[in-house]
Amino acid sequence: MTGRLSPTRPPERWFTVVDGARLRQLRRQCGLSVAELAGKAGIGQSTVTRLERHQQCPCRTRTLARLARALGQQPPALTPQPHPAQSDRVIPP
Repeated sequence: MTGRLSPTRPPERWFTVVDGARLRQLRRQCGLSVAELAGKAGIGQSTVTRLERHQQCPCRTRTLARLARALGQQPPALTPQPHPAQSDRVIPP
């Protein structure tokens, strides 16, 4: 035995969806450029740009948390919110 542990499965990466328009809105409210937000969050400028360009864009949950923290928000503030009509709807069993 070499002393190295071999993983039984590949590492899992958790993904979520970001509301790009909401991300852009919050960034602008904070008076930050894309480069400034990327620097505060510790992520690449291209990632921020990609996320802002799409209405709903997948990203890692870790990235979402970093962006939210840099904007002084909780992560759910950057995710798509259900429309009121959809959340009031009851789906029969």
